[in-house]
Amino acid sequence: MTESIRLGIQEQSQTAEARRTARRMAVALGFGEEDAERIAIGVTEACTNLLKHAGGGEIFLSVTREGSPEFEALALDRGPGIANIADCLRDGYSTGGSPGYGLGAIRRLSTTSDLYSIPGHGTALLARWSANKSLVNGSPRLRIGAVNASKPGQDVCGDSWGAEHQAEHTMVLLADGLGHGLEARDASAEAVRMLHLNPELAPQEVIERCHMALRSLRGAAISVARIDRGRSKITFAGVGNVAAQIYSGSKLIQHLVSVNGTAGLRVPKLREFSYPWPEDGMLVLHSDGLATGTSSEGRPGLSMHDPALIAGVLYRDFTRGNDDATVVVAKAA
Repeated sequence: MTESIRLGIQEQSQTAEARRTARRMAVALGFGEEDAERIAIGVTEACTNLLKHAGGGEIFLSVTREGSPEFEALALDRGPGIANIADCLRDGYSTGGSPGYGLGAIRRLSTTSDLYSIPGHGTALLARWSANKSLVNGSPRLRIGAVNASKPGQDVCGDSWGAEHQAEHTMVLLADGLGHGLEARDASAEAVRMLHLNPELAPQEVIERCHMALRSLRGAAISVARIDRGRSKITFAGVGNVAAQIYSGSKLIQHLVSVNGTAGLRVPKLREFSYPWPEDGMLVLHSDGLATGTSSEGRPGLSMHDPALIAGVLYRDFTRGNDDATVVVAKAA
């Protein structure tokens, strides 16, 4: 699971805060001073674009400590969007009266970047910095990205998610702790710990372990998926209202079935289901901080982008705004 901070960007002083926060996170992650400064500049440019071209938005700053440490910035807005992305990525092009180096600079400063925009529907910008650039091209068979946002007014998010890559399969878990705040986070984080302790178990068995472990904590809604690309199969079990969907490219082909209940409190007889996994498969899990009708359909080309950017667009477009909200996207590399 990534550790993330969400910052609203509505005025210039918040850009300075985002820059300081990004630099501090990068140094704590192990980046050197030069790389930390590149990250700080990239985040500043992303925030400046939010203010200049969209009248504000929000930015998620995230770090991943497992494997090769990575820093990620995801900027989201509901502004006018970009009509010609290729032009905007070219240095010197501007629609806001500035020199026009922002998006091109972010692309140069970062290890990888991604951009998605529809005129009239806003823009999503992702930039990622890797501490070990030699591993960037060694993409795993399955890529996973997420957005994890606390309820407004809460310091921590009551949702947690995690993944385990095994030789033959990948396990993905999303848990929504009962209520909000630290106690909800403790419960959902314990569910993720159970996944990491038992990556070889079937999804139903993982939830059974979670149910036992959460009895002394607040309960949680939990969904667990095991994706076996070699066998073109996904196995799924869920309890409570964490939604799960399978896509083939951009087409939604299956809503996955969970049983009613709450792990740690009351769980009826669990059921495990198997579904075909398409060659171009994409799994989307989201907590009930997103609307029931959450879907990537109707967003042309979105499924072709980085899973973290896809998660960001879904969060931006479907968040209820009054609850913890998490979206996890897993897709073929």
